[in-house]
Amino acid sequence: MSTSKIGRLCQSVLPPEFERVRRQLPEIQDFLEQNLPEAVNRSVTLLTLKQDEIVIAANSPPAANYLRLHSKEISQQLRETFGLQQSLKFRTIPDSMLKLERPDKLRDPKKVSADSIDALERNAKWIEDDGLKAAILSLAESLKNR
Repeated sequence: MSTSKIGRLCQSVLPPEFERVRRQLPEIQDFLEQNLPEAVNRSVTLLTLKQDEIVIAANSPPAANYLRLHSKEISQQLRETFGLQQSLKFRTIPDSMLKLERPDKLRDPKKVSADSIDALERNAKWIEDDGLKAAILSLAESLKNR
Protein backbone atom coordinates (compact mmCIF):
# COMPACT_ATOMS: atom_id res chain seq x y z
CA MET A 1 0.00 0.00 0.00
CA SER A 2 1.48 3.37 -0.94
CA THR A 3 1.77 6.29 1.44
CA SER A 4 -0.71 8.36 -0.53
CA LYS A 5 -3.40 5.72 0.06
CA ILE A 6 -2.59 5.64 3.77
CA GLY A 7 -2.71 9.45 3.91
CA ARG A 8 -6.13 9.51 2.27
CA LEU A 9 -7.38 6.81 4.60
CA CYS A 10 -6.17 8.72 7.65
CA GLN A 11 -7.75 11.95 6.43
CA SER A 12 -11.07 10.21 5.92
CA VAL A 13 -11.24 8.93 9.52
CA LEU A 14 -10.03 12.04 11.35
CA PRO A 15 -12.66 13.99 13.27
CA PRO A 16 -13.64 17.29 11.63
CA GLU A 17 -12.05 19.38 14.42
CA PHE A 18 -8.75 17.47 14.40
CA GLU A 19 -6.61 20.14 12.72
CA ARG A 20 -7.90 22.95 14.93
CA VAL A 21 -7.36 20.90 18.07
CA ARG A 22 -3.87 19.87 16.93
CA ARG A 23 -2.93 23.54 16.56
CA GLN A 24 -4.58 24.63 19.80
CA LEU A 25 -3.12 22.01 22.16
CA PRO A 26 0.42 23.49 22.27
CA GLU A 27 -1.00 27.03 22.53
CA ILE A 28 -3.16 26.09 25.50
CA GLN A 29 -0.28 24.18 27.13
CA ASP A 30 1.93 27.28 26.78
CA PHE A 31 -0.85 29.44 28.16
CA LEU A 32 -1.21 27.22 31.23
CA GLU A 33 2.55 27.19 31.82
CA GLN A 34 2.76 30.99 31.56
CA ASN A 35 -0.29 31.82 33.68
CA LEU A 36 -0.20 29.29 36.50
CA PRO A 37 2.09 29.84 39.49
CA GLU A 38 5.58 28.42 39.03
CA ALA A 39 5.06 25.77 41.69
CA VAL A 40 2.14 24.37 39.69
CA ASN A 41 2.86 25.14 36.03
CA ARG A 42 5.61 22.53 35.68
CA SER A 43 3.26 19.92 37.10
CA VAL A 44 0.49 20.42 34.53
CA THR A 45 -0.04 18.75 31.15
CA LEU A 46 -2.98 19.29 28.82
CA LEU A 47 -4.22 15.81 27.92
CA THR A 48 -7.25 16.25 25.68
CA LEU A 49 -9.42 18.90 24.14
CA LYS A 50 -12.75 17.31 23.27
CA GLN A 51 -15.96 18.84 22.07
CA ASP A 52 -17.49 18.71 25.56
CA GLU A 53 -14.49 18.74 27.92
CA ILE A 54 -10.88 19.74 28.45
CA VAL A 55 -8.80 17.29 30.47
CA ILE A 56 -5.75 18.58 32.31
CA ALA A 57 -3.38 16.27 34.19
CA ALA A 58 -1.30 17.18 37.20
CA ASN A 59 1.61 15.05 38.37
CA SER A 60 0.72 15.30 42.06
CA PRO A 61 -2.45 15.46 44.16
CA PRO A 62 -1.62 18.94 45.56
CA ALA A 63 -1.22 20.35 42.03
CA ALA A 64 -4.50 18.72 40.93
CA ASN A 65 -6.24 20.13 44.01
CA TYR A 66 -4.88 23.59 43.21
CA LEU A 67 -6.33 23.29 39.69
CA ARG A 68 -9.69 22.14 41.04
CA LEU A 69 -9.74 24.99 43.55
CA HIS A 70 -9.12 27.52 40.78
CA SER A 71 -11.09 25.79 38.04
CA LYS A 72 -13.55 28.67 37.62
CA GLU A 73 -10.74 31.17 37.04
CA ILE A 74 -8.89 28.82 34.68
CA SER A 75 -12.10 28.12 32.76
CA GLN A 76 -12.82 31.86 32.51
CA GLN A 77 -9.31 32.56 31.17
CA LEU A 78 -9.56 29.76 28.60
CA ARG A 79 -12.96 31.08 27.52
CA GLU A 80 -11.67 34.65 27.13
CA THR A 81 -8.37 33.73 25.48
CA PHE A 82 -9.35 30.80 23.24
CA GLY A 83 -13.15 30.95 23.13
CA LEU A 84 -13.39 27.51 24.76
CA GLN A 85 -16.71 26.67 26.40
CA GLN A 86 -15.93 23.08 27.42
CA SER A 87 -16.02 21.95 31.03
CA LEU A 88 -12.69 21.32 32.76
CA LYS A 89 -11.72 17.93 34.18
CA PHE A 90 -8.58 17.31 36.20
CA ARG A 91 -6.65 14.07 36.63
CA THR A 92 -3.70 13.13 38.79
CA ILE A 93 -1.21 11.19 36.70
CA PRO A 94 2.44 10.76 37.74
CA ASP A 95 5.20 12.04 35.46
CA SER A 96 6.34 8.50 34.80
CA MET A 97 3.03 7.91 33.01
CA LEU A 98 2.82 11.29 31.26
CA LYS A 99 6.28 11.90 29.93
CA LEU A 100 7.84 8.69 28.82
CA GLU A 101 11.55 9.15 28.30
CA ARG A 102 13.48 7.37 25.65
CA PRO A 103 16.66 5.64 26.71
CA ASP A 104 19.88 7.40 25.70
CA LYS A 105 21.18 4.41 23.83
CA LEU A 106 19.28 1.38 22.72
CA ARG A 107 20.77 -2.03 23.31
CA ASP A 108 22.43 -3.69 20.36
CA PRO A 109 20.28 -6.42 18.85
CA LYS A 110 21.22 -9.99 19.67
CA LYS A 111 23.11 -11.94 17.06
CA VAL A 112 21.02 -14.39 15.06
CA SER A 113 22.47 -17.87 14.99
CA ALA A 114 23.67 -19.51 11.80
CA ASP A 115 21.11 -22.29 12.35
CA SER A 116 18.26 -19.74 12.37
CA ILE A 117 19.53 -18.13 9.18
CA ASP A 118 19.77 -21.55 7.50
CA ALA A 119 16.23 -22.34 8.63
CA LEU A 120 14.97 -19.09 7.08
CA GLU A 121 16.63 -19.94 3.76
CA ARG A 122 15.38 -23.55 3.79
CA ASN A 123 11.80 -22.58 4.60
CA ALA A 124 11.75 -19.71 2.09
CA LYS A 125 12.04 -22.27 -0.70
CA TRP A 126 8.58 -23.60 0.22
CA ILE A 127 6.88 -20.21 -0.08
CA GLU A 128 4.83 -19.80 -3.25
CA ASP A 129 4.46 -16.00 -3.09
CA ASP A 130 7.52 -14.66 -4.94
CA GLY A 131 7.52 -11.31 -3.12
CA LEU A 132 7.41 -12.92 0.31
CA LYS A 133 10.05 -15.47 -0.69
CA ALA A 134 12.36 -12.69 -1.89
CA ALA A 135 11.82 -10.72 1.31
CA ILE A 136 12.68 -13.66 3.55
CA LEU A 137 15.75 -14.53 1.50
CA SER A 138 16.82 -10.87 1.68
CA LEU A 139 16.33 -10.93 5.46
CA ALA A 140 18.44 -14.08 5.75
CA GLU A 141 21.18 -12.50 3.63
CA SER A 142 21.20 -9.30 5.70
CA LEU A 143 21.43 -11.36 8.91
CA LYS A 144 24.47 -13.18 7.55
CA ASN A 145 26.28 -9.88 6.96
CA ARG A 146 26.10 -8.76 10.59
